[in-house]
Amino acid sequence: MTPEQLIDQTDDQYMGPKQTTFFRELLQSQRRDAFARIEMLRTDLAGLEKAADEVDVALNEQERQGLLSGIDRENLNLRDIKLALDAIDAGEYGWCAETGEEIGLARLLSNPRSLLTVEAKQRRENQSRHQRAA
Repeated sequence: MTPEQLIDQTDDQYMGPKQTTFFRELLQSQRRDAFARIEMLRTDLAGLEKAADEVDVALNEQERQGLLSGIDRENLNLRDIKLALDAIDAGEYGWCAETGEEIGLARLLSNPRSLLTVEAKQRRENQSRHQRAA
């Protein structure tokens, strides 16, 4: 099934077997890609050479930090992918974890890891900003 075919389905087919299969396969593909990126980053990290002078040491450390940040980002992606796959298994995927409303196919196609509607996500971000400011 293509994204266009998915969008063309009727409302009563929302998160039926075809749609959940589509998103499960998409998320599993994203998980494989994330694991491959982590492996590449780890290989690059292992390949960093010992620096001979202070400038090289600083550059290597900067590169090392960048690689570690990339690994952290991919691990967060993997966590979100797992949560989305768990939601599929529980029959909850496609509905907002906060409000129970449909998330919508357009949002899920742009970010299959979404477990919140745009509005619920914005509310959480606003609350988080207020808590940090306090």
